[in-house]
Amino acid sequence: MIEQAVTFSIEAAHRSEGDPRLHGHSYLVEVWTATLRDFAALEQAVQAVRSAVDHTLLNDSIGGTTMEHMAEWLFARFAFLPATKVVVRRPTLGYAVEVRHTGE
Repeated sequence: MIEQAVTFSIEAAHRSEGDPRLHGHSYLVEVWTATLRDFAALEQAVQAVRSAVDHTLLNDSIGGTTMEHMAEWLFARFAFLPATKVVVRRPTLGYAVEVRHTGE
């Protein structure tokens, strides 16, 4: 199987449970699909979803504050591609979370 991906960044803030201070993070996101298309068209399709979360307060925009929340939220929003997996990274810390289609 051949898959293709588009990578983009998200800057977002959140308030953690038990800590009222507002703070933000930089995320790097990979969205993978097996439905091959022109990369420009893929980028355009991804931009609408990205803009719904980029430079937002995650508590409000996705209803959660963790990388796991973001990965699940993005995977659900990219169902139209359909996405085979979504990877959310915090490059400054070396952390990553992956959500993938299980084939069920």
